[in-house]
Amino acid sequence: MSRVETILEVLGNESRRRILELLSKKPCYVSEISYYLGMAPKAVIEHLERLEKSGLVASFEEGRRRYYYIPRSLRLEVVISPHKFDAKIRDGENYDVLSLMREIRNEFNMIERLRDSSISEIYKALKLAEDLQNRFSSIQSVLAVRINQFVERMLNEVERVLSDDLERLVMLGLAKGLRSAAEIAECFRLPYREVERALNSLSKKGLVEKKENDGETIWMIK
Repeated sequence: MSRVETILEVLGNESRRRILELLSKKPCYVSEISYYLGMAPKAVIEHLERLEKSGLVASFEEGRRRYYYIPRSLRLEVVISPHKFDAKIRDGENYDVLSLMREIRNEFNMIERLRDSSISEIYKALKLAEDLQNRFSSIQSVLAVRINQFVERMLNEVERVLSDDLERLVMLGLAKGLRSAAEIAECFRLPYREVERALNSLSKKGLVEKKENDGETIWMIK
């Protein structure tokens, strides 16, 4: 079985997808995953073994606990069309994005010049379009890695400037896309009022701001 087939099979299970969604927010140990997702610990262990074997998840020991986490960025691309089915995995290859952008512009111009409707010209345009699709995928792969790097840098800075563990966790939630006190409280199983207190404290420190969006209060990192 190829790596793509292995990944697709692993992701075909809803419970494993839920575990990955949880681990994308923070590293967790088995009983923690079991509690958050309402799954039996034995089932969690079985799913984690499959995820580790596929390379999507790794683990480390801290004290008496083994924590599971997502070790790196990975893009799974699936194309389903009337004339093509394809699935590829990209691990964040190292590309020169500016060079790729220049090449994309040149190939777009070449496609525009292929006005003839002959089989030969249509085939050339088809091959150029496929190459452009591949280059765009390469850029998306680079950006996925960059996004992960920026999140890591921001969290390192949060660790440096904040000493309160709850405030650090709240900032982590905001960095991962959570927008309200309720979402943060639910995600990390924290008391709602404690999350609100942390958000107000972070606001006074000038690190976050509160906004109203369609009658809903949301929080954002400044």
